[in-house]
Amino acid sequence: MRYLPVVLITLIASSLLPARAQPPVATLSENAKRYFSIEQHDMESPRQLQYRVFIATPRDITAQEKRPVLYVLDANAQFPLAVNSYTPAQGPAPVIVGIGYRIDQGYDIPARTRDYTPPTPTIDPDFGAGGEAEQFYQFIQHSVKPWVETHAPVNPQQQTLAGHSFGGLFVLFTLFNHGESFQRYLAASPSIWWGDGVVIPKRSPLLTAHPTSITISVGEYEEKPPKADPNQPVDPKRAKRQAQRTMVTKARDLAAQLHTENPAASFILFEGKHHGSVIPDAMAKAVEVTIQPQ
Repeated sequence: MRYLPVVLITLIASSLLPARAQPPVATLSENAKRYFSIEQHDMESPRQLQYRVFIATPRDITAQEKRPVLYVLDANAQFPLAVNSYTPAQGPAPVIVGIGYRIDQGYDIPARTRDYTPPTPTIDPDFGAGGEAEQFYQFIQHSVKPWVETHAPVNPQQQTLAGHSFGGLFVLFTLFNHGESFQRYLAASPSIWWGDGVVIPKRSPLLTAHPTSITISVGEYEEKPPKADPNQPVDPKRAKRQAQRTMVTKARDLAAQLHTENPAASFILFEGKHHGSVIPDAMAKAVEVTIQPQ
């Protein structure tokens, strides 16, 4: 089945997008179509949940090759950003897999909240119920990966997992609980605040596996965004929420802690970027990380 257009979307700085704010649909670039053969496939989980898997296979791949593979979350919106960011100057293209939902919009807010968040006794009323990250991980590991490995020439020893916001939170959940499942991790703007930081294990060391790359990134203005209009009063609820979440501080501190355990852990601050405007940078970095030699 051929790939359908997907939404190129901008998230608001509060770290989640309201369900009503779905921008127009965008298309893949001509370069992306030139370098990749792109398809989509609808899948059902063992729990009868509905997903859409996108796959970009390099057109120049030979029968004997096995390429690195990048798994991207929130694929309806972010898969095209990853695919469009690739240039031949980076080296041989990886296989890019996007895991999304059976929707025409960019984000299924209830589904991603359910799938990407670890269980917590504290439910944030802003985002509803979550806590099924383990079940979603099992779906990726036992349904998505086997399907991908029969449809594309991937190297199972060179797998990257990348996600933004709640997707970044899920990347950290997988790193801490199933660290051997991927060799490279990119957690962009991770929602570490979820459940008062429940994703971070209460153990030392934090890592039980040693991936070849761990990247935590965040936009400069995710913690203290500049005032858009100096004549307008500050929204006290928004300011309080941002102060509590401390996106930049939490991301930087966690990256520093992980670096003491694994020198391959790094932190990136994307200057001048907000929670939404940083997404293309994060997806381009995910492709770059995937391509890097072992």
